[in-house]
Amino acid sequence: MDREKPDNKLGPGMYGSLRLFDRLPANFLPFGDGDVVNPISDDGSSEAIFLQQPFKYFGRVYHQIYVNNNGHLTFNESLSDFVPYLNAGIDIIAPLWTDLDNENGGTISYREDTSSAVLAQVTEAVHQYFPNVTFTASSAFVATWDSVPYYSGIGSVTFQVVLVSNGERSFILFNYGDIAETGEVWLAGYDTVDSVSSFQIPAASAPELSFSSNINVNGRWSFRVDRSPNLPANFLPFGDGDVVNPISDDGSSEAIFLQQPFKYFGRVYNQIYVNNNGHLTFTQPLSAYVPYLNAGIDIIAPLWTDLENVNGGTISYREDTSSAVLAQVTEAVNQYYPNVPFTASSAFVATWDSVPYYSGIGLVNFQVVLVSNGERSFILINYGDIAETGQVWLAGFDTVDSSHSFAISLLNASELSSSSNVNDNGRWVFHVDGGHDVCDTCTENEACQQRGGVYGCVCLDGQQPNHEIFGVFVRVLNLMLDPSYGQPHDRSWLCVSIENEKLFESGFPPETLHLNDPSCQGTLEDGRLVFQFDNEGHICGTILMSNRTHFIYQNSIQSNLRGTGQSIITRERWMNITFSCAYPLIQTLSMPMGIQAEGGEIYKELPGQGTYQVRMIPYHDAEFTSPFDGEVEIQVNQQMYVAVEVDGVDISQIATVLDNCWATPVNDIDYSIRWNLISRECPNPDDGTVEVLQNGISTTSHFSFRMFTFSGISDRIFLHCQIHLCLVQNGRCAQSCDPGYRRRRRRSLDFHHSAAITMGL
Repeated sequence: MDREKPDNKLGPGMYGSLRLFDRLPANFLPFGDGDVVNPISDDGSSEAIFLQQPFKYFGRVYHQIYVNNNGHLTFNESLSDFVPYLNAGIDIIAPLWTDLDNENGGTISYREDTSSAVLAQVTEAVHQYFPNVTFTASSAFVATWDSVPYYSGIGSVTFQVVLVSNGERSFILFNYGDIAETGEVWLAGYDTVDSVSSFQIPAASAPELSFSSNINVNGRWSFRVDRSPNLPANFLPFGDGDVVNPISDDGSSEAIFLQQPFKYFGRVYNQIYVNNNGHLTFTQPLSAYVPYLNAGIDIIAPLWTDLENVNGGTISYREDTSSAVLAQVTEAVNQYYPNVPFTASSAFVATWDSVPYYSGIGLVNFQVVLVSNGERSFILINYGDIAETGQVWLAGFDTVDSSHSFAISLLNASELSSSSNVNDNGRWVFHVDGGHDVCDTCTENEACQQRGGVYGCVCLDGQQPNHEIFGVFVRVLNLMLDPSYGQPHDRSWLCVSIENEKLFESGFPPETLHLNDPSCQGTLEDGRLVFQFDNEGHICGTILMSNRTHFIYQNSIQSNLRGTGQSIITRERWMNITFSCAYPLIQTLSMPMGIQAEGGEIYKELPGQGTYQVRMIPYHDAEFTSPFDGEVEIQVNQQMYVAVEVDGVDISQIATVLDNCWATPVNDIDYSIRWNLISRECPNPDDGTVEVLQNGISTTSHFSFRMFTFSGISDRIFLHCQIHLCLVQNGRCAQSCDPGYRRRRRRSLDFHHSAAITMGL
């Protein structure tokens, strides 16, 4: 330590004379016999103490704890700090955080007690202070500071903290004995990683701790610390009786066999999986932490993102058939679907309670409920506190063939807590058995359709009350080769056209219409009014933006309004037709490696969306000037250089990011035998030959590795890469892979679509 000890510090034989009481208060639990004693060390700590009974602390579950000499308990690592402060960015319990020094006397000791006498004592205390909570303790962790001097040498302190738990519910007791006055800074209370739950005992001086209380017992404070704070009323009960998911990054429950089969868009399932990364699947667990629609599976994703219950939180589930819960979910369905006769016979409830993002910044609380009576099925998604995140995320559902697919469209995840499709903030509800029953009342001129995840009746084509349907068509022309340069030139031409006859009939002459930029007017071609613009020098007011699945070019066809000066109203007829072109943001590429080099590429073209070209090209050299071509011999241990290129997007605004690259012995990207080359944007640490040479900087990314084969399986390998496109203006696209840099940093955009490309070598 670099602080100087005062001359008046008490010697080892003198500190006991400062005690004001001859005996400890009755509220102390027994200590001393059987306790482990902390090392005598200024600002020291215990070793990591592994708990027999894990302790749940504001949604995070801990299997170890540290008793720090300066009057506090921490979970992830020891803490030597002697100056107390809130908002420390850690989970901490501090019965009296100040500058203590057991080098000059006193004892700091601890034990985890499961004796029947102590468990009965703490169970009785919890019943007294929390009479409405059903609870029987299974563990009491007791840490005691007995006559430990302040560092200043003036006075000593005696106090105790008890962590009481039954695995699901957790409480802390602060017991204060003799607390001397001090001029040192001190603090008593607790705090959490994000300081969402934080409390400081409001005592004017340290000695007041011995005579204050929040439960009317002098010298004792008690708190319940297992639950996430401020969960909304729309959450169903959880915790008691739930099965808790394994603590595992990207892990999942075992197969959960349902008492009541669940009908999901025509398919009936008798089992389900609760996956740690915020989604439910039916046929197999899913470890994917990067969300994407069109996954080719039935999936329900209340919040699909990269979560990490290894660092805290609880993911739990149960199938509830109790009358109270069934009445609650039946009432909810009847409220949101008043025309659908329904009485629930089962509610499957899965809850993510205070689970951290993988980035370590922020927590999420949400719940999904599958409600069924065997024939009709609904899902309720309840959102509590959702922290903002730079990670990619998606909320919604999808089906095997994506015939029923819905993604909640919001700018950031935290908005989930205040959004709804049923006018009930923090709750989204969907009818998912097939939806036809809702539309039994549709007339012969109406059809049943889904909008915003909710089914209802809409007018049939040709029966619209408004006949001004203008037939707008949007085309995107990606010119891969600019003849004037003879080189690839990533320029996209967009073309939108509208039927001139219907414009005329509706009173909109062509000369009155323009795009966002009033100077961009259309030309008549084959009976249509055509507007053309591009993404470079002639953008015509086009706006480039992004959501969680696409980046989007948006513009609109507008009519001139003559208006009346600055009036905010008009009685003239006017037009504003907004249109957009969306690019999906993920690709999966495959490159089988053999002895014959063949060019390979893929063009991505989706109805109503943009087109771009993705290529994976192997090179001889690190300068990427000499690609493989024709018949070649590739030797084991030969250095390979691979480029992944995207054409047809804006090189000034879009970058290509390599997320994962791997090899398999057969041409199957999901083959069980694989060797990772790049994982989460960084080289596989188990393969020292892999280098990520360029990533997330431009529309081309580079990496290299030394050639290998799979032992005893095949003399060929098949190379696969997963990429995403990033809007550069939103921030850094690829993370740093330097040693010590935290993995999976902020990404600017989300992922969406999967595809495959093959190239032979």
